Amino acid sequence: MPTYRFKQVDAFTSRPLFGNPVAVVLEADTLSAEQMRRIANWTNLSETTFVLKPSVPRPAYRLRIFTPTHELPFAGHPTIGSCHAVLESGVVAPADGRLVQECGAGNLSIRIEGDGPERHIGVEAPEAKLMGEYPELRPRLTDILGAPVAQTPPPTAFRNGPTWLFVRFEKESDVAGLKPDMSPLAALSADHRGTGVAAFALLDGGEFAVHIRCFAPAAGVPEDPVTGSANAALPAYLVHHGLLDRTGRAYVATQATEMGRDGRVPVRVLDETGRAEIGGQAVTVIDGEISI
Repeated sequence: MPTYRFKQVDAFTSRPLFGNPVAVVLEADTLSAEQMRRIANWTNLSETTFVLKPSVPRPAYRLRIFTPTHELPFAGHPTIGSCHAVLESGVVAPADGRLVQECGAGNLSIRIEGDGPERHIGVEAPEAKLMGEYPELRPRLTDILGAPVAQTPPPTAFRNGPTWLFVRFEKESDVAGLKPDMSPLAALSADHRGTGVAAFALLDGGEFAVHIRCFAPAAGVPEDPVTGSANAALPAYLVHHGLLDRTGRAYVATQATEMGRDGRVPVRVLDETGRAEIGGQAVTVIDGEISI
């Protein structure tokens, strides 16, 4: 029975059990896509990744990302967690603090600072593309999410792999108190071919500029603890609606405190379109082997 190195990594935290877990299968080149899908369904985490040999000559690795039901071209916390696993296991070493991750969204540049528990991993996320504005959904979202959605801007969808419908609230307490009705939320996401809803509030002063929560019941994830793709797409929303001055070009978002986690996502805006680098720390919680 073939055996593969396996890690379960908590991303966007330096403390075990306080981030977003991703399962990482290393040196998985001999696994078929169907085997990968079955493993991802078995781990039943929001994402499971498979590290493969790269097709480019520079320090790099190739990554395939699966939810329990389907493959994704890109996702944020699996990228951070998988890079941590690759570095920790010695699969590849960076050159001048840089690596390249090949994935369905293209070749992504990864920046690495520090080592060990203090290591910070940052990825230049794919450009988030505007998918549409949906002002007509405001009353429905207010009812489903259980708090009044802000009057402006309208709910707006962006895609950078997953497709997130961004919904702004005026008060942080509204975001913290959300108790979504998951069945109609899943139906709304399916109707609009979206991954889920990213509910957030902009904060004035303090350590964090954004408080965000992400709900994706249509993808089998009622609430995602810390969501790299949504945090990476949010700057494009802020640019599109003229709100980037509220956060500045470098800020930190907080997520998952309602779930007993401590997700912290540093965000750095790279250009005038809102393309962003997201990053953070990661820590290995499970280190072993998986037999298939």
